[in-house]
Amino acid sequence: VVQIVHGPVKTKTRMLEKVEVIKQELVRRGEPIREALPLSGLILDPVRATVVLDSAQAVAAHTEWLVENGPSLGLPVVRVKNKFGLAPEDSVEFDGYRDVMVCVLFTGERGLRVIGEVQLQERRMAALKAG
Repeated sequence: VVQIVHGPVKTKTRMLEKVEVIKQELVRRGEPIREALPLSGLILDPVRATVVLDSAQAVAAHTEWLVENGPSLGLPVVRVKNKFGLAPEDSVEFDGYRDVMVCVLFTGERGLRVIGEVQLQERRMAALKAG
């Protein structure tokens, strides 16, 4: 059984908060802050949805399908972040939470492009997150 949960559009306030976090992370890593480029372009989840699946195998299969078929659906994949692939010591930041985040690029009729995020997760993780 596949369940799709649509998330709310990220608010301007939350996007500004994320831009500040991104700036801090760039400084921490010693990378230059490119003021000429809009840092808002680094926000990859202003529009998001979650796909809840029954197993890690189903998450892997649906991720593979989305990567392969996204372009023909008008949703080419621009980034995949697989938290299942993290070593246990690296997953501390996420408190053991595991999912796959797939960022897709949507281009509207007038050429406006928006990156959205599709989170693919196991049902038991969705229950923990909700609860």
